[in-house]
Amino acid sequence: MIRAYVVHVAWFAIMLAFVSLQWAQQGLKASVLLTLLTVPPVLVYTVRVHHLCRAIDPKARTVGWVPVLVTTIALSPFESGLILPAKNLLAANRILKAHDSLAPDSSVTADGSNNSLEPNLLRSSKSA
Repeated sequence: MIRAYVVHVAWFAIMLAFVSLQWAQQGLKASVLLTLLTVPPVLVYTVRVHHLCRAIDPKARTVGWVPVLVTTIALSPFESGLILPAKNLLAANRILKAHDSLAPDSSVTADGSNNSLEPNLLRSSKSA
């Protein structure tokens, strides 16, 4: 998500730079088109982050499909591609920080390993 969002923001900034420099008409059209092409992946990842955040915290203040579609139609794809992903990324960051502060042992990862150099014994070999 972050990578798609950064690409979208970069193309948006390039588009604004071309507009401010009054670049040739064909260049502006290409810049706007490339920026518009980055909007759908950003919005899809925005909704995926929404679903993941809601799976962890059902009360998370994130944006789903309905606000994404309404904002895209009512405002513009550029605004929905810039504002809504930022809101979901900030909400996800808050959820992850809260989760990290509640974790009893930060050395244990999500897959249950503790990243130590000791070999993990299989259950069958422990009983033997």
